[in-house]
Amino acid sequence: MTRRPVFLAPRAEADLDRIAIWIAEQGAPVAALDYVGRIRRSLSSLDQIPERGTDYGRIRSGLRVIAFERRITIAILVRQDRVEIERVFYAGQAWRKALKLPEH
Repeated sequence: MTRRPVFLAPRAEADLDRIAIWIAEQGAPVAALDYVGRIRRSLSSLDQIPERGTDYGRIRSGLRVIAFERRITIAILVRQDRVEIERVFYAGQAWRKALKLPEH
């Protein structure tokens, strides 16, 4: 099994910040830190088995979409030498539109 470094794109970092801020503003700052921490741990595990989720490689080379705890949708690019976390979408965000994917 080959490990690949995992990188978060600036937009993915901003997405995680927005998720944490939103949860904290709902009155749960400790829960916000815990939740985003769990997301980050899950993302770091992509170094070992990045070929999870749904493959959208026919639309964009290396693109895969995975779910986290039923509320988060994560777009990743699996490259030969690395895994790039492109976006992290929360709940009802229009992730298909943001990624320019066709609707079902």
